[in-house]
Amino acid sequence: MLKRYSYFLPNLTESWFLIGLLAIGGSILGALVTMFINMIFPGFIGWGELITYPLIFIPPAALIYFSVRSDERISLLKGDTNRVSVEIDRPNFGSIGALLSFIMILPLVFSFNLVTEPLTMWMEVPQFFKDLMLQIQTNKLSSFLAIVIFAPLLEEIFCRGIILRGLLHHTTPAKAIIWSAVMFGVMHLNPWQAIPAFLLGLLMGWIYWRTRSLWIVIFIHFINNGFSYLITILFPEIPVDFGFADLIPGNYYYLIYILALIYTAGVIFYMNKLYGKIIPSKI
Repeated sequence: MLKRYSYFLPNLTESWFLIGLLAIGGSILGALVTMFINMIFPGFIGWGELITYPLIFIPPAALIYFSVRSDERISLLKGDTNRVSVEIDRPNFGSIGALLSFIMILPLVFSFNLVTEPLTMWMEVPQFFKDLMLQIQTNKLSSFLAIVIFAPLLEEIFCRGIILRGLLHHTTPAKAIIWSAVMFGVMHLNPWQAIPAFLLGLLMGWIYWRTRSLWIVIFIHFINNGFSYLITILFPEIPVDFGFADLIPGNYYYLIYILALIYTAGVIFYMNKLYGKIIPSKI
């Protein structure tokens, strides 16, 4: 299935259209199905959101599918057999290797979030997000599947595997990574989540560009969401807007912050230097 999507390389305008289709068409479809499920099966409150979460990706996925099919027919009629295709997952970890990359990235997710945390701690948490945290504590299993499993998988296929890969084909890596991170932030539909999502999107976008590995950015997203989920479940008394400063006592926070900054910068420098030949953005 993903091989067919490798022929779809959206430019900036097409990428924004996909985001709009996801936000509007997908949200309407998801809301209607959720309402239907909750009405028919009132005892399964919380599972409606889980079941419908993948459905919000149907409108953009359908558009991409039919666009590729249309291009296939046109190419066949013209006798054109040289259609451009860029694989969604084409790992290239260079001399570092996949295993060491995954090992380094595990603590990198935490250090990066700690370093960037001061940029967002001043923002007020919206009420709907507080309600969502309560729902997570009430519907643990369905929330786990939606937040920790479905979100990393589907959002990374969409944001990095489709949008960023297409932008890398049409523009410079810097512009492609920044625009895809902006779109990733916009997808979250509120500033409190959008800014951290944008910052994490920059990191994941850069790593995807250097490695072309879809699974490594799915892993980053999984660790990030999984940690937030665990904190919410294990420590329900902690406020929604908690940060590392709330978890780490006293002056230890500043020491750990400096160490996290050094680790983050060091790992990014190390990866940038030792990852193998960058796969060309334009083919």
